[in-house]
Amino acid sequence: MDKPSYTVAIDGARVVTLNPPVEGHDGMIAEVRIRPPRYSDFMALGDPTVLIVSANAMVPQDDLVTIRRYIETLADSKVVAHLDRCSLHDAMALRDAVKSFFSAKSANT
Repeated sequence: MDKPSYTVAIDGARVVTLNPPVEGHDGMIAEVRIRPPRYSDFMALGDPTVLIVSANAMVPQDDLVTIRRYIETLADSKVVAHLDRCSLHDAMALRDAVKSFFSAKSANT
């Protein structure tokens, strides 16, 4: 199994270390901290995964619009303004961090 591209803080937040760091208004931004979603966040944003239904199967698919909205809601607003400068690798790590809040394993901890 692949190693997660984020760490889990003691308060349950996900921390993504940016590589390379991006420049913000107050200096370099080396990490993005994503707090755990709350009831109000989930009710406003919904599930970050949708089911694609065909005649013979149901396939889960990431809803990147919803994932982006979670990142922009759960991360520090000073960091969010600079996320467009992040690398593709960092974008994928942020996606994985958000999705981890909704995994069965995470829900049981």
